[in-house]
Amino acid sequence: MRGDNRSAVRNGRRSGGLGFTLESEVAGSSGSAKGDAKLRILVKLGGSLLTEAEALHRIIRQLIELQDHHHEVIVVHGGGKQIKQTLEQLEIPSSFHNGLRITDAATLRVVQMVLAGWVNKDIVAAFSRFGRRAVGICGGDGECLIARKYQDPDTDSAPVDYQFVGQVVKGSSDLVDALLREKYVPVIACIALGEDHAYYNVNADEMAAAAALIFGVDRLLFLTDVPGILDQSRQVIPHLSRADITGLREAGIIRDGMLPKTRACERALEEGLKQVHIVGGNEPNCLIRVLLQGQPLGTTLS
Repeated sequence: MRGDNRSAVRNGRRSGGLGFTLESEVAGSSGSAKGDAKLRILVKLGGSLLTEAEALHRIIRQLIELQDHHHEVIVVHGGGKQIKQTLEQLEIPSSFHNGLRITDAATLRVVQMVLAGWVNKDIVAAFSRFGRRAVGICGGDGECLIARKYQDPDTDSAPVDYQFVGQVVKGSSDLVDALLREKYVPVIACIALGEDHAYYNVNADEMAAAAALIFGVDRLLFLTDVPGILDQSRQVIPHLSRADITGLREAGIIRDGMLPKTRACERALEEGLKQVHIVGGNEPNCLIRVLLQGQPLGTTLS
């Protein structure tokens, strides 16, 4: 039996400049429990895995194999390419800062439509194709992931208004626990309900890290279009500590879309997760090699 999984801000304090620290609080719920499962695994999907059917199907088949080995599987996904495509079709301009999409009201409507509708349901259909039941949800369902408006970590420059961009600050695993108990795969779009009852666009990497903490997962993997975190020579760095991440960020080696990904990894590690993996999703049998065979692949952060 896992401890009570309801999470909240610890005295409003920020954690290492990475956002609000999650803390357990008594909520009268049953708490998160694995039952007879070996591991609770959360896999974040993004990039070409969500635009190329065969790539997605390869990952789905591996997730099913993990289930067959009695592991619980949770999927968190983004959909940036599909959002970009739809915004362009609707002639809605896009802007980014520090790897995050600035999300006004019009953009938010597109984000909800694309992520919670199109992308989410395509993943559910892919599981069904291979004979497994999945349930597509977002952070608002069952109040499993609750957000607060995102603000940049401490910075000397003027603050940027990201508008409807959020950061998860608390949640409950009750709904996810119920789905896993019945052998469903929860497929979670990176939209969270705000404390003000509005929806917020949450970076999928940061959503995955927060979900891993709130849902009490044992292993967290980010599947990407690159084979891991790369050094200046474009070679994969096999292992990184939190101090290493800071140094690479300051040197400009970690930048753009890898910024929120590494922030998410740091947050998960600070809150108690022992390891996080960033792995190329197109590597053959990547999940099986890392999780079932224990092979070193991609970048492991600890």
